[in-house]
Amino acid sequence: MPSEAHAMTCAEVSDALAGVSGALDPVTGSHVETCLRCQAEVAAYRRMRRLLRSMADHPVESVPGLERSISDALDVVDGRPVPRLSGAAAATIGGLAAAAGVVVLAARHRRVLRLAS
Repeated sequence: MPSEAHAMTCAEVSDALAGVSGALDPVTGSHVETCLRCQAEVAAYRRMRRLLRSMADHPVESVPGLERSISDALDVVDGRPVPRLSGAAAATIGGLAAAAGVVVLAARHRRVLRLAS
């Protein structure tokens, strides 16, 4: 049994597992040997790693708008206001408005020149 000075809490073990790619260090390993909660956590990490390795072999197809939909759903869950327009849509509308303004100014300039002559 480790001494109280070297005893780990389950939260510390969980944090340590996140950075482990191989065997556990001796202090973490001795805690896991005696703690059923941490043994279950180690098993869950191993299952997750196996699943991620198996997913690496399969190509992922991009779904247009999926990232934006997920982001909006997370904003709703967090209670944040969901923007009505995406950044790209707002930029497109702003560009069209600027182009329309240039057309209007050019038309006025022509009219002023016609009236002056």
